[in-house]
Amino acid sequence: MQNRLKDKKHIKWAKEVKDRDNYTCQICNKYNVYLHSHHLNSYDLFKDQRYLLENGITLCKKCHDMFHSIAGKGKNTKFQFEEFKQFVILIKKIAKE
Repeated sequence: MQNRLKDKKHIKWAKEVKDRDNYTCQICNKYNVYLHSHHLNSYDLFKDQRYLLENGITLCKKCHDMFHSIAGKGKNTKFQFEEFKQFVILIKKIAKE
């Protein structure tokens, strides 16, 4: 696997994802924290989508780690992310009750 930190296309993509999302985690709405640009359809499996802006979403480290602890790392899909997002919304709703 190539080193993404040295891949100029990846660096540009990651910045554009964060710019679009106003440097805010799209799950918990935190900003001014360490953020990740997450591939909705995984980097390893969907090579043709690696640098598409619509294939990215901004997550804080905590939410990013939580997603991968549930869905695993690699071979992830946008569908898995949407399920994760709905799960988080449900948990927040239950916590309020």
